[in-house]
Amino acid sequence: MEKRKVIIVFIVLILIVIVGLWGSGIIPKRIARISASNYLEKNFPKMQLEYVDIEWSSSFGGYSIKFKDANNKTYSFIMNNKYFPISLGQGLFAFEEEYRQKYEWQDTNIENNEESYFYGKVIESNAKYIIVEPNENEEERKSADKISVGLGENNDALYTIGTNVKITYDGTILESYPAQVKATKIEIKSAENFEILFKDRQPIDSYNKIYAILDKSETDKYNYTIYAYDGSVNIKIDDKEYSLKDALLESKITMEEIIQKANKDLDNNKITGDMYKDGGSMIYQYDTYTIIKCHTIEGNRDVYIGTKEMTLNDVK
Repeated sequence: MEKRKVIIVFIVLILIVIVGLWGSGIIPKRIARISASNYLEKNFPKMQLEYVDIEWSSSFGGYSIKFKDANNKTYSFIMNNKYFPISLGQGLFAFEEEYRQKYEWQDTNIENNEESYFYGKVIESNAKYIIVEPNENEEERKSADKISVGLGENNDALYTIGTNVKITYDGTILESYPAQVKATKIEIKSAENFEILFKDRQPIDSYNKIYAILDKSETDKYNYTIYAYDGSVNIKIDDKEYSLKDALLESKITMEEIIQKANKDLDNNKITGDMYKDGGSMIYQYDTYTIIKCHTIEGNRDVYIGTKEMTLNDVK
């Protein structure tokens, strides 16, 4: 009889402890942590997350649980129900979107090895991204009238509003507003056919050996100055000849297009060229002229167009 009483008292004490732990939130917090950890590990295996903490949130009526990734970025979720929180709620949708963008986009593109492109016009521009309006006849226009395109780091190009561009991307459009794509190449498309015409400086010419074709103070299109070295520079666009300055100011051509063509000619071994060890300045050597695009550690981004013998030392 006494033994039975002891057992009953022991069971009652255990129940009191359990109720106390449950009511204080210790057990529900443990349930929430285990449930959330298992769910995230099962459904998002490529993102290694570490538990941070869990607190009751009276404003949301549930537990706020936090995890962090390898870069110490924190993610918060709300787990509803005070005493039996087993499912993730608020915060999960945004987390899923980020996971898909970071991992599933990459896997799909690697597997399919597909690229797409569209033509459009820049309607908003800053140092980090541009927003492009696809042309009416583009397939992308059917799903998005505005597409945000990231520019990445160390980008020198200035895409002014109204610039026509060709965007090559990985084939996936993120459904947001504006929509987003991961661009693999951004090309300015003002002119299809053009040719630089360089004329060597003659003894009777009165201009300086180095002079500004277009100073950055003369326009908001460029944050660098374009120089000529030991000669004058014109450009032929669709069989019409212009001074380079007029063509740039009238948006008949952009300096970015000229540099893009030089890079393409270099890749196709049509010209010779090299990169200087000063931060990334490039030299492009044609048969009758040379282009130098500065990209120094000090921040110089100027462009020089000069004789075929011109080097960076000549214009320092």
